[in-house]
This record gives sequence, structure tokens and C-alpha cells, in this order.
Amino acid sequence: MQIRSLTVLLGVIVTLATAAAEEKPAPIQDAHLCALARTDFKAFARQLGEGTSSEVGRTRAIVRFLTRNFEWKTTDYQKRTVPEIIERRGGNCNDFSIVALAAMEELNIRARKVHEIHIRTNSPERGARADALVKEKGDSYSVFGRHHNDHVWLEIYDSSASEWIPADPWSGLVGTEDWMKGRVWFGPRSSLNPDAVDMIVPIAIFAADANGKFTIDRTKHYLVDEFDRLYDGRLHEQPAWQQWVAMLDILSQKVEGAFAGKINLHEYESQIDTLAATYDQLRAGLQNSPGKPHHS
Repeated sequence: MQIRSLTVLLGVIVTLATAAAEEKPAPIQDAHLCALARTDFKAFARQLGEGTSSEVGRTRAIVRFLTRNFEWKTTDYQKRTVPEIIERRGGNCNDFSIVALAAMEELNIRARKVHEIHIRTNSPERGARADALVKEKGDSYSVFGRHHNDHVWLEIYDSSASEWIPADPWSGLVGTEDWMKGRVWFGPRSSLNPDAVDMIVPIAIFAADANGKFTIDRTKHYLVDEFDRLYDGRLHEQPAWQQWVAMLDILSQKVEGAFAGKINLHEYESQIDTLAATYDQLRAGLQNSPGKPHHS
């Protein structure tokens, strides 16, 4: 009886400790940086970048700070400045990226915005809301729908590797391999944002050009070349691979048009459904094929 009582007491203590931990404010250093961001953004960025001289290291510090300290807020289609987003302590993925990009500019990190469309958990209710918004405001609002949604993140130029790599302040992912394992592969998703489970796989990715327009097509780089490389070249051996590549090519053109407000992406929902099924076929084919161990 004494042992049982002790066990119950320990359980209560653990529960209370867990609740207290969940209610704890941000660490002192983070709280200091949050306050500094409001009063001296340049100093805020410099302090984030202390301790590392590499672009990747400084980018990771910026991204992880925002992921830890900013809250995701439902998109309300309001344009906000960096100070307004900081004061609000959050926003949507675009707001996160605006603040991250500004901090990177202070640290002379070459960076650019990236806009994607991804397959998302099917939701007829979201589709109905999206249809109404397109009718009201135009085709550029077709970037979300029944089976898809958009997302904004960044790429930074890693001078040591001479290449552009992902940096997503919404999910905390920095670097190509981390991003691929957080957003694309078939294994468990390594993202700091719990909503990532509903973001099944990107299907079109465009980086911003010098004029801020999303015209630099990065779809093949991530969703063909890096995807196949992640699985040691075994994906292109799968029967569904050719359809995957062909459908990406078709839909990326439509997505670029939607970003420009010239195409209603909802008219291509059947193709998006097909691509989602093709992704599942690739997963199943990899599970059933002989070779190196894989993640699913």
C-alpha cells in the first residue's frame, strides 16, 4: 500500500513538474532577444549571429529563434512591417520569413524568398473556402484548395558549398538534407512545427528573382534530383517515377501561373490528386523493392 501511495505521489509530482515546465516563460536569453528585437533590430541580429562565422550557422540561429519564440497565426491577408510582426510575436509563414530575411540582410547573408505549393491532407471544407476566395479576389488566391496549400520559406547562399540551401523559420529546418527529411521523404518528419504532418509533400517550388517575382523554378532540384539522391538513386527505378517527374513538370507551370495571378489552380485539382496518388505509389514501390534499408 505504501509503495502504491508513493507511486501515485511521484506521478502527481511529475505531472505538476511537467505542467510547470509547459507554463515557463521563454529562457532569459530568448526573452532578452525578444525585447531587443523591438528596440534595436540590428543589435538583435548581431547577437543572434554571435558564436559562428558561417552563413549556415548564423542562419540556423535566426531560424531556430523564430521557431521557438514566434507563434503561428491564421493568415488574415494583412501586410505587416518587420516591427509590426515582432510586436505581434508571430504570424503566418510569410511573416516568419519577412523577419528572418531582414535579420539575414543585417548579417550580410545572401537570401531569397521561396514560394511552394504542397499536397495537404484532403479537406472539402478548405476547398469550399478557397473557391469562395478565388471568386471574390482572383486566381492568385487559388494557391490553396481542397488538396493543396502554399507555404513560404527562404533559401540562403552557402558560399562554402557554392549552392542555395533551404532555411525555413516556420519549421526550423536548415540545410538540404534536413529540409528533405522534414518535408519530402517517406520517413518520420523532422520538423519543429507540429502542423508539418498535414503537409504531405511539395509539388512546385519557386524562388524569387531580383524583382521579387517567383520565377526561379527549383522544383526539379528538390523533388527530382535531391529526392532520388536521398534514396541512393533507387527512386528513378520505380515504375511510378516517370509519371512523378512528368506531373511535376506539368503542375509547376500551372503553379507559376497561379503565383502570377494568371491561372486558377483549382482547375487542376484532378492532376493534384493524381500526383498525390503517385507519391503514394513511389512509397509503396520502395517498400516492396529489394535493396538497402529504407524509411517509410
